[in-house]
Amino acid sequence: MVLMFFNEKSCVSDCSQEEIGQAMRDFVRVCQAVRRVDNGASLVSEVRLEDLELAPGYYLAQWRNESRNRDYWRFMRLLNRKSPHSTVLPAPPDDQDVEYRHNGDRVLGLAAAHLMDALAVSLPTTRAWEDSWLNVDYVLLDEDEIQEDSAEVRHASTPEHVSEHADWIRESAAGAVTSGAQLWEERESLFASLQFAPGVEDDLRNLASVSVPSVRAALLALDTAAASWKPGDSEPAWPIKVVPESDTRINLGLCNFTDSDGTKRLFSLHTRFRPKPGRIHLRVVTEEGRVRIGYIGRKRLAEDVPRRSRRV
Repeated sequence: MVLMFFNEKSCVSDCSQEEIGQAMRDFVRVCQAVRRVDNGASLVSEVRLEDLELAPGYYLAQWRNESRNRDYWRFMRLLNRKSPHSTVLPAPPDDQDVEYRHNGDRVLGLAAAHLMDALAVSLPTTRAWEDSWLNVDYVLLDEDEIQEDSAEVRHASTPEHVSEHADWIRESAAGAVTSGAQLWEERESLFASLQFAPGVEDDLRNLASVSVPSVRAALLALDTAAASWKPGDSEPAWPIKVVPESDTRINLGLCNFTDSDGTKRLFSLHTRFRPKPGRIHLRVVTEEGRVRIGYIGRKRLAEDVPRRSRRV
């Protein structure tokens, strides 16, 4: 089931009631296009759609009562709808806070879509929502660190955008997982070319729900690389960013994990998952031509780790 997170900022515009009414009808067509690809797709908004103020003094409850909009509203009533975001978006850890912005404005729907590896959907009200991918900047406060970064969010405000994302929607609907435990239980079918060290089972079973889509996507990418790894190549051709750990953290033993034979070994290579500072540590088992996952979880820290080595 694909989640569509409504971009509340697409209601903030200078549109007239007539223009916003047409934008709302176009928005319904976007939802219909998604449902044609995934009949189980759900729309998630911060407030009930009926309570949305589409334009100054003009609410969706008024729009739905206009005779020309009744068929559109009938579809919206049949669409699986949830609000607020918190009903599907787990809270971050107590010691972590994150804020997303688009063009300087704080955004909730786009943030949720990025965190859940989902689809953001907007009313086609301004040029800001004309692209199938939107850039967001975010600031993460984690323990005593402040991290700043940017990301691309999958987005649709036209049926054409939905067509562009159709393959991803189908794959997401077919392979949807809702928990880390499910990732572990289905690892042999989902990640046939990866090996997992003993501790990874607990890592996945304890994985926060908010991180499941991002971890699944990262493992699928690593699995693809492992499957196409040719003998003689020093490493697989990674389709995502995979980098070695810093010497400082290696020397502190923060990247040593129990391997399949019970021996502690270095898993220096790692990739990241959302929300930061999630990390997947791995090592390339050259003699076997395999990729082995050693750890999935938050970045490991120690009290005496120098601040300069605590960068994500």
